[in-house]
Amino acid sequence: MEEKLEEQSKNDKILAENDKNNVAGNAKSENEVESSEELPDEKDLKFKNTTKLNEQAITAFQIFAMKKYTWTIASLISIVFGGLGLGLCFVNAYIGVAVLIAGILGGVIFFPYLSREQIKKQNALIFEGKKYVNVFEFFDEKLVVTNVDGENDIYQIYDYKGLAQVVLFAEYIAIYINKNQSYLLDKKGMNKGTIDEVLALLKSQNIPFKDKTTLGEVKKK
Repeated sequence: MEEKLEEQSKNDKILAENDKNNVAGNAKSENEVESSEELPDEKDLKFKNTTKLNEQAITAFQIFAMKKYTWTIASLISIVFGGLGLGLCFVNAYIGVAVLIAGILGGVIFFPYLSREQIKKQNALIFEGKKYVNVFEFFDEKLVVTNVDGENDIYQIYDYKGLAQVVLFAEYIAIYINKNQSYLLDKKGMNKGTIDEVLALLKSQNIPFKDKTTLGEVKKK
């Protein structure tokens, strides 16, 4: 019995670590080549980028990227409860006004606040104050992403054709390895080549693109 409990405890730790890696940008996808495969020849490297992110930067970006969704839900809450409050005013003015005010405050103030706090809390548990450095190396047919932690660098290789999509922001590029997981690439982190050349390469691979640069820049606190 003790052996089974010990084995289950080990499995739980492995699953927890996998969940952590998925959010940290170390997740594996179906198109990923095992890191045991030989890396592409360095002489064939076309472009290179080094992106440094910490918990605060990632949190700020996530809040920024979700602001359209957040305010859409907030507006719906205000409209629904506002309409309900107006209707109740014909039955009981005090209750109607109370519901109306609660709906406006809940939608405009409390829901956006709770959404931001949830993201902060989640990232605090996942990243534990660590800083992440990802090195992106672009070859003709492969993308190599290396997570540099100073001890055990982990690299992962992706086929461009297997990438789910690329989303452009004013300061970052989100490269989705599947519909739920992505890497953040800082446009200012280019070590070789330009960001325009990287985008041209990705577009040539017929990867779906979304342009959200009109949302503006991420507000860093």
